[in-house]
Amino acid sequence: MNRQLGKKAIIWLVLLCIAVASIGWYLALSNQSLCGASTEDAMVMLSIGLGLGCVPFIPGTAGALGGVILSLLISRLSTIKQLVVIALLILVAIPISEHGERFFASKDASVIVADELLTFPLATIGLPVHQHPVMLAGIFMTNRIVDWTKPPPARAAESIPGGVGIVLDDVVASLWTLLIFTIGWRWYRRQ
Repeated sequence: MNRQLGKKAIIWLVLLCIAVASIGWYLALSNQSLCGASTEDAMVMLSIGLGLGCVPFIPGTAGALGGVILSLLISRLSTIKQLVVIALLILVAIPISEHGERFFASKDASVIVADELLTFPLATIGLPVHQHPVMLAGIFMTNRIVDWTKPPPARAAESIPGGVGIVLDDVVASLWTLLIFTIGWRWYRRQ
């Protein structure tokens, strides 16, 4: 019963993200504005997560929801391949976030969600999230709480200038979440 409910939740989540991305692509193709930015600037569109950053009140959470989809895609790979893909995602997030910061002229503007979107999969590395959707939901909620509370050294990482600082605080939040759930998963499997 819970597994079916979890699969339905994942399907709805994927459909929601596809809908938001489709709206972003439609606006991009029709030369509209999205979050106050021209849709012709591909780097800005990537920095706002193809429109996920335009979600009112919770843009970072919307960006992390996009990261859930990436996690599901990556989770079927071996742990080594997951590490490589996630490292590449993090490296790509830095210049994208820095470009968004320059465009919006604000340190880690709330509409910049490439950092949440591209670093969230780090919180799921090596965990069987594709088999346990409830675990994925727990990781998502924990990651958002950890990102909001900024435990050490996240606040210090955030103070680093440019895209590195924007991305690094989310890397720290994802690492804290990964630590919590890896310990929890190992404990659970021993029981």
